[in-house]
Formats: sequence, structure tokens, C-alpha cells
Amino acid sequence: MTDQQADDSLRSAGIELADEVRALMADMNQLVTGAEGLAAARQRVTEARQALEGTMRRRWYEVPFDDIDDGMERQLRTEATDHSLFRGRRNPLAPPLVVTTESDADGPFVVGVIRSDRLREGPPERLHGGYLAGLFDDVLSGVPSLVDAGPAVTARLSIRYRAATPLDVNLRFEARIVSRSGRRLVARARCLAPSDGDATKEVGVPVVTAEAEALFVVVPRRVQENR
Repeated sequence: MTDQQADDSLRSAGIELADEVRALMADMNQLVTGAEGLAAARQRVTEARQALEGTMRRRWYEVPFDDIDDGMERQLRTEATDHSLFRGRRNPLAPPLVVTTESDADGPFVVGVIRSDRLREGPPERLHGGYLAGLFDDVLSGVPSLVDAGPAVTARLSIRYRAATPLDVNLRFEARIVSRSGRRLVARARCLAPSDGDATKEVGVPVVTAEAEALFVVVPRRVQENR
């Protein structure tokens, strides 16, 4: 087995474990279980945690700059994405959000797709508004890369909630650049949900449940010193 195959196998095992933990979290949220069942589950979780004992994973910004070659850079990028709060396939807290890039007559734009369950419920059978704001921030964070703007931070994020965002459906986020001036970049996004086919909408026609606008500020690339 090559080093790359070993890395891929390790990553797949981590993703499969995260999927099981997500399922466990969902079961804890929706199932009514007796004390005996909860105690048995806790014991198994304790045993699972003991099986995971190992060294602490270094995050990308904790690795000395001089130690990063091309292979290490790819690994760190993959790990950063795998463990991110919203996109991380190896992070049980992430749904996860799947982010891609598409193009139309107006140019390229960022697309995020997610299916969220009752773990992130706010109003009855609806996605929590604060979590929706976080999803917008994550999807919009991909916009600076469309113009190779380099590292950027969110300076302002505003959300307009137009309708309740449902759970247990595929939500689609679309984000694109509106303007750019020097280090400042403005982007807008919208969240689309399937229509329920009420009297004012055709069945299957997406409904915009929320819109967002973000101001990003491009920051200089930091030269990391040896530690």
C-alpha cells in the first residue's frame, strides 16, 4: 500500500466514524430511551473514546512554515475542510454542507447544498435562524476565491429572512460577487427551498427563504515564522 492509499484509507475511516456519530446524535435527539438503554449507550461511547486515544492533531496554522511542502500543504487543506464546522465530513457537528462552483450568463458563483434535520430546529419544523446565518457565512466565504482575492475575513453580514426555512429538504445556497473595490469585496447570497405547492406557487419551483449580503476585507498573506 502506498502512502497516498494509506492516507485515503485513514480519511475514509474517519468519515465513516463521523457518519455514525452524526446518526447517534440524531437518535439522541429524536428517540425516547429508558435509563437502562442510556446507560448502556454511555458505556459504549466511553469505550469508543478510549479507542480513539492518540496524539493531538495539529491545525494548519500550528505547523511551522518551513515544514510545509506541497504534500503537506495538500494534507493540511484537506484536513481543514474535513474538520470545518459546516463542511467537515469528519466533523460530526457538520451536516455536512457540500460546496461547489457553477457558472451562468452572469459569471461564476458558489453553490452550497445541505439537508438539515431536527438537530438544528428553531421554530417548529423549521431551521434555526442563527444556524442559517452561519451557513450563509460559510457559503459566502467561498466567493473571494472566484476572483483570486486571497485570504479574506467577514467584516459585516446581514440576513433578510423572507420565509421560514424547512427541515428535511435539500436547501440550495447561491452566492456571487456584487462589487469589489481595493481590499473590500461585497457578495450576496440566497437560500432556496423546494416549494410546497401552495396556491401561489407551482410544485417544484424553488422558494427563496432568505437572502444575505456580506462585506469581506482581503487581508495580507501572513508569513508564518518558525516556532
